[in-house]
Amino acid sequence: MTFITGLLAPYWQQIAGAAIAIIGALGLYLKGRSDATAKAKLEDITNANAIRKAGADARSGANPDGVHDDGWRRD
Repeated sequence: MTFITGLLAPYWQQIAGAAIAIIGALGLYLKGRSDATAKAKLEDITNANAIRKAGADARSGANPDGVHDDGWRRD
């Protein structure tokens, strides 16, 4: 046995448990980040669709003859 292996042999269970805990925490962190990214993308798409609908509604409700004359001259 090498020197390092001899020192770590009694603690292999604790080392393996700590490694598994760190890997699990990292997995949960990455899952949370991917969920947040997906939620943000869905919210962006929803907002963009609402903006497009509001624009289409405004265009459909606009006067097709143009702007009315309110007495003020504009260039």
